[in-house]
Amino acid sequence: MTDHDSDEQHGFHRHGDNAFVAEFSESEREVLINLVEQIIELLGERTDNHVDDPLAAMVGITTHDSPPEDEVLLRLLPNAYADQVDAAEFRRYTESTLRGKKYAHSMSMRITLKSSVDGIVEVDHDGANDWLGAMNDIRLALGVRLKVEQNSHEELELLAPDDPMRGVYAVYSWLGWLQESLIVALMDEAI
Repeated sequence: MTDHDSDEQHGFHRHGDNAFVAEFSESEREVLINLVEQIIELLGERTDNHVDDPLAAMVGITTHDSPPEDEVLLRLLPNAYADQVDAAEFRRYTESTLRGKKYAHSMSMRITLKSSVDGIVEVDHDGANDWLGAMNDIRLALGVRLKVEQNSHEELELLAPDDPMRGVYAVYSWLGWLQESLIVALMDEAI
C-alpha cells in the first residue's frame, strides 16, 4: 500500500462519461471495509432517541448540545464556534444532519466495497463524492490517533520499523493518495 508508483497501483481513474474505477487487492479492500465500519459504528454511538417534539425530530434538531467526549468523534463533529453557548446552540441544530450525511457517505463506501467483484470498485459522480467524504472522515480519525499536526509528517515518516503506528501511518498516507487519485479523476471530468 505504500509504494504509490508501482505499476500495480493506479488508484481511481475515469471510465466513460460518469464512472470512476479503482481496483483493490483483497487486503486493501478488507482494510477499507474495516476502517469504514469503524466510522459507521462511531457515528451511530450518539443518537438522540429522546426527542419529545416530533417537529424537532423531523427537521433534525437534537437534544445534544455538548461536544462528543470521544476525541475522534469530536474531530468528525467539531464545535462551530469558540463560544460554548453559541457552539452548543449550533450543535443542537446541525449535529444530527452532519452525522447523517457522514453516516450515508460511509455506508455508500461500505456497500460499494462489499459488492465489488474481484476488488474492482466503480462509482458514479455521486458515489465518488460519497467516497471522498468517507475517506476524509477515515483520514481524520486516523489523524487523531496518530496525533497528526502541522509539520508532523516528517516525524511520522521516521517511525521505527517495528512501531505499530507505522502501519497506521502507511494506511493514512495511502488513503491520502487514493483521495487524490479520485479528485484528479473528477477533475478530468471537468476539463
